[in-house]
Amino acid sequence: MTAQYIAFHAAERPDAIAIVNDGRAIGFAEFSGTIRKFTRALRSFGLSRAAMAVIDCGDAYFNWVLRLAFEQLGVVTSTFQLPSTPMPMSFLRDFDIVLTDKTLLPGDARRQHAITPEWLRSIVDGPDAPEEPPPVKAPNDPIRIILTSGTTGTPKRLLNTRKTHEAWIARHGWIAEFTPRSRYLLALTLTVGAPTACIRAGGTVVIENRMPVGAAIAAHRITHTTLPPLALRYVLDELPTDYAKPSDLTILSYGASISRSLRERAMARLATRLIDIYGSSEGGYISSRSRASDTGTVWPDVSVEVVDEAGQPLPFGEIGQIRSRTDYMKDTYLDYPEVAGQLFKDGWFYSNDVGILHDPRRLQVLGRNDDLLNIGWRKFAPEVLEDLVQSAVEAGEVAVCSVPNSDGIEEACVVVSDVRGSDQEIIARINDALRNLRLGRLHVVRAIRLPRTANGKIQRRLLKETVIRSFQPLMPAGRS
Repeated sequence: MTAQYIAFHAAERPDAIAIVNDGRAIGFAEFSGTIRKFTRALRSFGLSRAAMAVIDCGDAYFNWVLRLAFEQLGVVTSTFQLPSTPMPMSFLRDFDIVLTDKTLLPGDARRQHAITPEWLRSIVDGPDAPEEPPPVKAPNDPIRIILTSGTTGTPKRLLNTRKTHEAWIARHGWIAEFTPRSRYLLALTLTVGAPTACIRAGGTVVIENRMPVGAAIAAHRITHTTLPPLALRYVLDELPTDYAKPSDLTILSYGASISRSLRERAMARLATRLIDIYGSSEGGYISSRSRASDTGTVWPDVSVEVVDEAGQPLPFGEIGQIRSRTDYMKDTYLDYPEVAGQLFKDGWFYSNDVGILHDPRRLQVLGRNDDLLNIGWRKFAPEVLEDLVQSAVEAGEVAVCSVPNSDGIEEACVVVSDVRGSDQEIIARINDALRNLRLGRLHVVRAIRLPRTANGKIQRRLLKETVIRSFQPLMPAGRS
């Protein structure tokens, strides 16, 4: 368990910095001592082993401390930011206790405890607590409950066992190559795998709320951080023109594919290594790209196949549905067993993603099976078209979907936000970028923003519905 790694570093190198919390350096010895104090405080709740607790704490440092302390007690945790979680509030009643710094209505939870500055301070200022032996561990011990909205778009709960949790963290450590000299910026409060892997390696985790991410990277000599594509774009947009590129920065990204244009911007201004990871909460990480390429490299100990509609493996080079198998994948959902039966089959997880397996180690992900555009009986991955458009126009965001014409035939539609230029200029550039694809009639729409999930994925079904409702204000259509 992570607290034991922290205790090891506290004994081995007590003054080494474990956490920098808004400028305050916290050594491993202090961090370990704080976890012990909170473990003792949480024990007073009388929760049994495998009881379930929700942690909703806006302070990233104490959010982490509470989670590690519960882990020491064998209590299963789930961390949310209420009320922004996509689940209905009634799901809180499935948990034994909810610790929150928000105000809940009576009946929202079976039991709740207020996270107040006074309560936190009383624990921190309390007497030291002795180190206790951890509970007996087993691979199938429940550790965490996580939310996922992937594959079907409906929020679902997954259970992380000790086996899957430990493998998840180990994979982060392996791909990021954390060392005691690593300095990881916690840019996303609820990120678990990468900061845990960094702290286990003896590195430093930096929590910084006083400045933008780009400034924090420079000020704290950050070597690693995690930024999904949308967050990465925001960081790049905010960089001042005279920003000095860091000498050594690894950026981990997941949740959606990194476009070529975004990769080029990130490598030119910010990153020395940008690792675009493909996977899912259900199946784990499958492959990654660390260079400008359409294909990712399949990770060790991962089995992946591209199959047809009958579930039969296709030859290399053919398009089909991606299925994968890892030793740390889940096998069901806690609340949607009927959906689980469709996605977890015979030891495989069917992601509903479409791709091409070029050889045993090279996987090209084309997009969601239900997101593929069917234009004139030809299928297109919207991400490919979006990458071409993004390189041709100066736009904040680009998305491509299809809309039916008056005859019910699907036609391509490009949605752009914060785009520079006149309508005629934009249409001309987009038509030129897509001219070789023979898309036929093409529509272009201006939008204020694109609908996205929390991880930055475009909500394509919602995008299409929105475009259809506002079809009248479309710019004049062109042809590609």
